[in-house]
Amino acid sequence: MELFKQLSYNLKDLDEEKGVVVAYANVYNNTDADGDISAYGSFTKTVSESFKRIRVLKDHDPRLMIGVPLHIDTTDSYGLLTTTQFNMQKQLSRDMFTDVKLMHESGLNAELSIGYRVMKRDEKQKSIITEYMLREYSFLSNWAANELATVRDIKSVKSVNGILELIEKSYNLDYSDARLRQIETILKALTDEPTEPVTNKDEPQILDILKTFKI
Repeated sequence: MELFKQLSYNLKDLDEEKGVVVAYANVYNNTDADGDISAYGSFTKTVSESFKRIRVLKDHDPRLMIGVPLHIDTTDSYGLLTTTQFNMQKQLSRDMFTDVKLMHESGLNAELSIGYRVMKRDEKQKSIITEYMLREYSFLSNWAANELATVRDIKSVKSVNGILELIEKSYNLDYSDARLRQIETILKALTDEPTEPVTNKDEPQILDILKTFKI
């Protein structure tokens, strides 16, 4: 059975012109949400033997391939460092790339997740995974309405002015009309539950900007 591990990551590098993102998909020697610890070298065999079969997906959906791994560094001391070429000829991939760019530029963490099987664990300390089979890694939707963690990330902007800045950035980026409508839905929901008290001066400002969205 394929399992998933999610990592809230800080982007290491992003090349907007080429559509390339460098980011960690997993970290070593750290207890994750499942209580597991990934040992250094735990991805070495699978990447060495199966690199050409590893896919880059959106939300672990095999129908939604958004790019290919250019390089997966298993020797980095911090974690599994991936270099991904997004398919910029595909609207789905461009939207996902723009999501990553927007979150990064707004100082928010995006989500990267691996699809894997555990091949070996440490005999003495079972929480330590010593060998993975890596099938794919996924960039997770940052604006999906049913992802509560995403809403919490966006709310970490913490203020009306921060939300306004996020609206402005998203509307000026190269999103498809469909993606902008999804973003609009989330941001409208945020105005219903402000993270800080909204002054009479701030509230019309949000509503006025939201009215400029084209549906």
